[in-house]
Amino acid sequence: MKRVGAREAKNRFGQLIDDAQRGPVTIEKNGRPFAVVQSYADFQETQKLKLNALQQAVEAARIQLDAGQEMPFDQAAADRIKAAGRAKLAERRIDR
Repeated sequence: MKRVGAREAKNRFGQLIDDAQRGPVTIEKNGRPFAVVQSYADFQETQKLKLNALQQAVEAARIQLDAGQEMPFDQAAADRIKAAGRAKLAERRIDR
């Protein structure tokens, strides 16, 4: 993934947009990742993947519920969801 400083992104915005068409571009501020610019097509694909994953999770929950396998949403469930989200974020940071 290409990286550019915030000042360069501001001064060369047209180039930034062109680069984003070829792949995501990380904008850094004070040497740290701050934002990502990506093509609209990539954004749409990401949104579609997220929606698909959510729909699959809802369908799996419906199947469990129909089978009488209810699972109450309690603090332990919330903690598991938070832990899974933190693990995903950590994986993304390592990949950079």
